[in-house]
Amino acid sequence: MKKIKASHIAIIPLALILITLALVKFFQISTIINAFENIPPPVAVVNAVGVERQQWRKSVTALGTVRAHEGITLVAERAGKVKKILFVSGKYVEQGELLLEQDNANEIALFNSAKAQLQLAKSNLSRVSQLRDKNLVAESEHETAQLQLSASIANAENQQATLEKMKIYAPFSGRLGIKSVDLGEDLQAGTAIVSLQSTDALKVDFPISQKWLNQVATGLDVEVSYLESQDVVAKGEINAVGVKVDNATRSILVQATLDNYSFESNKSPLLYPGMAVSVRVVFPQADAVLAIPSTSVIYSAFGDSVYLLQEDEQTGQLHARQQFIKIAQRRGDFVAVEAGLEGDERLASGGAFKLFNGQAVEVGESGETTYSLSPHPKEG
Repeated sequence: MKKIKASHIAIIPLALILITLALVKFFQISTIINAFENIPPPVAVVNAVGVERQQWRKSVTALGTVRAHEGITLVAERAGKVKKILFVSGKYVEQGELLLEQDNANEIALFNSAKAQLQLAKSNLSRVSQLRDKNLVAESEHETAQLQLSASIANAENQQATLEKMKIYAPFSGRLGIKSVDLGEDLQAGTAIVSLQSTDALKVDFPISQKWLNQVATGLDVEVSYLESQDVVAKGEINAVGVKVDNATRSILVQATLDNYSFESNKSPLLYPGMAVSVRVVFPQADAVLAIPSTSVIYSAFGDSVYLLQEDEQTGQLHARQQFIKIAQRRGDFVAVEAGLEGDERLASGGAFKLFNGQAVEVGESGETTYSLSPHPKEG
């Protein structure tokens, strides 16, 4: 019993040492934690923008297709082997330029035969006419000779037309696509040879819902942009409105010509025939909206928001406060806010994505940023 009590006494100093070390470490850690808690959060540097009161013209957007002023696919009119290919894929050609020749030896022979028959018919008519003048032949024989001449003329013209169909010419000036035939290839009538697009001027076709029929008219302005961007790449005006509403879609086809836009005048053409684009029809009427740059909006599945820049009355420090908004529409670099803003707020723009509610912020000195309702893509 005495031995057990002695061992207990030996353990007590060791326990006191361990408890002392634990308390020291606890106070050290607590001191470090308190020090970190007292460190103010870092000040975020952002750009500031104001809410703008703008007049936005009413508009409707539709999916359109770019078309050349003229555009066709050249095809073989008659069956035959490709004898000569006189064009290069992707090159610009002039109206009337010879592009392709098919083997025409048989057609040449038939044409020469038709010319010989024509010459014979002319000679025969001349001989019969002389005999008729001398009353040596009947009038019916003279009429037969005239009919034979007419038939020979028609046959020669037909053979000449057939011979010409063995050659493919450019019906108008434009740019060629990629050739789809090869030298020596046997073509059937209707075989596609190459696409030809008159790219000196472009137009765009797009459907508009029937509910806009009382507002859509020729002369209205249109703006064309890529599907993945709101940058306006071309402008124009409506030149034609269809006359029939589609039964399936309840829409009507509208066509617009693009102002001063030529595929050939652009070193790197922005629009190609057949390209799908976004077309915005702009109406004369305008609405007053609260507009902010789209770069100031934090987009989220549970709601779009912005960060308001509010100044502390005591310290003068700016703080970011998250404010949820409702976006009515987008246009260029701006969005129109339907709810959530009054119109006199200052917002964080560049760098807003890194903020949190209540964070201290500072407005940085950045280069001037220009926002536009109709931005154009930068060249180069």
